Amino acid sequence: MAADITGASGNSGITRRSFFTSAAAGGALFASAPIAQAKRKRYARKSPASVELMEIGIITCGYYSHIEDIWGLFLNPPVEERRGTFWPRTTGMVMTYVWDPDREAAEKFARKYDLKVVDHYADMVDRVDGVILSDFYATGWWPQLSKPYLEAGMPTLINRPFALSLHEAREMIERSKTYDAPILVPSSDEIMNETLKLRAKVRTLLEEGAYITGALATEPTTEYPAHGLHAIYNLYTVLDNPTVIAASLQADTWWDFKAPAFMTWRCTQGDKPDYYVGIQMNSEGYTFGWVMVSTSKERVQENHDRPDDGYGLFKNAFVPTMLEFARMVETRKMPQTHDFIMAKTTTFLTGFYSHLAKDGHMVKCADLPEDWRAPEVMPERIPNDIF
Repeated sequence: MAADITGASGNSGITRRSFFTSAAAGGALFASAPIAQAKRKRYARKSPASVELMEIGIITCGYYSHIEDIWGLFLNPPVEERRGTFWPRTTGMVMTYVWDPDREAAEKFARKYDLKVVDHYADMVDRVDGVILSDFYATGWWPQLSKPYLEAGMPTLINRPFALSLHEAREMIERSKTYDAPILVPSSDEIMNETLKLRAKVRTLLEEGAYITGALATEPTTEYPAHGLHAIYNLYTVLDNPTVIAASLQADTWWDFKAPAFMTWRCTQGDKPDYYVGIQMNSEGYTFGWVMVSTSKERVQENHDRPDDGYGLFKNAFVPTMLEFARMVETRKMPQTHDFIMAKTTTFLTGFYSHLAKDGHMVKCADLPEDWRAPEVMPERIPNDIF
């Protein structure tokens, strides 16, 4: 836990450790000492009214990383104006350590946000209250990079798409269960207010006896695994963990679309008729997307029109994810179940398999090979000799 913060931004004097005082005077320091022998206690407030911060470690911060210019602004708010606005503290967390195999990227990140660099990816075990695995390009190494933290029972945010194979997804989920380590696998879209409002509308209709007859969503993106996946996670929340039995992805490529891509699901709902879900992925700007659900009673819809004005966009789209993570670190209660995480990962991978192995035809989720692995965007991102 870190000590009280009274200012809206800035990090001087915010933790109980003296290294922040040194960092303020001479830049970020570099931690190379071995992991502390005493096991860190799980986060607990000193009193119900206390406001000490939860300390967070960052695993990967370079390349395609949410932490660099999105989540980092909420955890360690900059003193100076950035992106045309000032950034108030919006979470009860502060970043204190970072690791990346690209030392230069880690040092740049540490200077930017006033924290320490560690030499080994496992060096933050029991030094922090939770960790964030951030860089999309490092997804293929999440099982190895998360292992020491999950085995220590630490709350862990594992960024989308979570896993590149069913086998790797099950490995992390089983480790989370075995060691009682809560995990969050988020998309900003599935936690936004518009998504939760639409889920409430659909729930009400189903409670009144209606059933789903179809759904449609659009997601502005030029690739499938990083941002096209937003729509998958979004619909899994809106439809309350639907039973997807088959999926397809029709696209000219899985990265850098030249034309819109289309994904289709077939879903079952007990004794009611099966229904289909369609997703269009296009590149018509990041701030527009929507979800429509048709039921036997009426059709409901919510738009994801995000204000493109710096803080407004970030507040609406990204702060909710960090607030969910903060709540998980403090309470150790997972916002989503392991089954929910496994289900949306399976649908994502089935779509990928449809595109790469079955020419875009429908594939039953049950037929997805356990060890089939989606491709890496950057195969050299994490050196394998560190494990």
